[in-house]
Amino acid sequence: MMLNFKSTMIVAVTVTASIFLAGCYSYDPLPDVVFSKNYSTIDMNKRRTLPETLNTLSVETAKQIAKQNNPNYLSTKYALAAATARFHQSFAPYLPTVTAGYSMFETKDNPQSRGGRGNNSRRFTTKTSGMSVDWLIFDGLQRTMNMLSSKYSKNQSEELNKDALRILMQAVRIAYNRVLLTQDKIRIAQADELFNRQLYNETKIKYDAGAVPLTDLLNFEIKMHTAQSQVIAQQFNFYTSRSILAELMGLTNAELPEDIFPDLKATNEPFPINVSAYLDMALQSRPDLKAFRNAVVASKYRVASRWGAFLPTLNANVSFGHERRDWGAEGRWHFSNRGKDQLLSYGFNAQWVLFNGGSRIFQLREAQANLAESKQYLMEKWISVVANVRQSYEDRKRRAEQMSIYEKNLELVKKTRDLVEEEYKAGNASITRLNEVQRDLIIADTNLSTSIVDLENAKANLDAAIGIIE
Repeated sequence: MMLNFKSTMIVAVTVTASIFLAGCYSYDPLPDVVFSKNYSTIDMNKRRTLPETLNTLSVETAKQIAKQNNPNYLSTKYALAAATARFHQSFAPYLPTVTAGYSMFETKDNPQSRGGRGNNSRRFTTKTSGMSVDWLIFDGLQRTMNMLSSKYSKNQSEELNKDALRILMQAVRIAYNRVLLTQDKIRIAQADELFNRQLYNETKIKYDAGAVPLTDLLNFEIKMHTAQSQVIAQQFNFYTSRSILAELMGLTNAELPEDIFPDLKATNEPFPINVSAYLDMALQSRPDLKAFRNAVVASKYRVASRWGAFLPTLNANVSFGHERRDWGAEGRWHFSNRGKDQLLSYGFNAQWVLFNGGSRIFQLREAQANLAESKQYLMEKWISVVANVRQSYEDRKRRAEQMSIYEKNLELVKKTRDLVEEEYKAGNASITRLNEVQRDLIIADTNLSTSIVDLENAKANLDAAIGIIE
């Protein structure tokens, strides 16, 4: 096969361009706002915010938005893409290496160096172009072991990506529940303020008529101001909770409106499943545990690859092209016969390294130590998963039992408060007693709200513990 310089370069450029275009990796660019140094001048349309048509933010919607925008989770997707690329790289050693080349050498012999005038200088030009193919036939199975190691490293990255999503969904659920809790605590404080304000207004009329002492009027005014202070404190907690949730959702303004959240409602589904079933689910489904298992397998193949370095290697090669030699004196060029310029060579090369200073032995020991290390990490993660499931399971049971008690208790306390209120208005109960039952009602209402959120958080923790991602 004859190749000239032009055809050789066309082939080389075409192959290089095809590989480059096929190998480009694309990703979603960052929003322009992250490059701005002045928040107030950022175009609102370029900020990553909630959709304008969204009226109520459910926990499922919050999770989906976080999945699309959360930078920490998205970074694991790119880490997975990098691991996939490394896996594809591991196939390259199985294929031949094709190289196109061109070279030109020119020498000039000037007789002037021997006293001549340089009129009869001679030139010798050699031009060589062609292609060569090198193919590794056997390398002690190192290529195969490296490819399998890369495969399980890619699988590990896939599981880590899923685990990042698992943790993100758990965090969003807990942050969302905290928003609902702080919103409900505002309701409780406002109800306390309204109760004391109504009694203050009624007592003011009685006081003006001389029917009650001033201490009763001042009592309700103090209670009203205390409740107002609680409203302000819970409003700040409400804002902070919304900001934390917005951060998890990847919103660049780190803020959520206060009027898009539903009211807090109790849900207490049956919970009959034994802990053993949850343990089985976790050991089969937890992506972080799968990631550690893949890491162990990848380490095993790296050890096998180090063993392969002790075996011989075999290479095959072939090169073809042509060479042209031009020579002659200035103005009188002579050309060699083109038919004699064809070049072709081929052969095999076997090599067996018997000793290289012991580096292969220590590389093998390093790989074996890394394998032992990865096995211990797997053991640690396995124990951690089992403990996490057991703790989450017991917490889920306890929270459900507590919420049932707090529901009944709130009904009793509210009924008691209403009865004492009527007795106070009729003059049959003291104001101290009324203050006590009102305080008990606020505590009981807060306990129920907290227990509802604690139960929802326990559900989120148990789902995450057994490996439920979404």
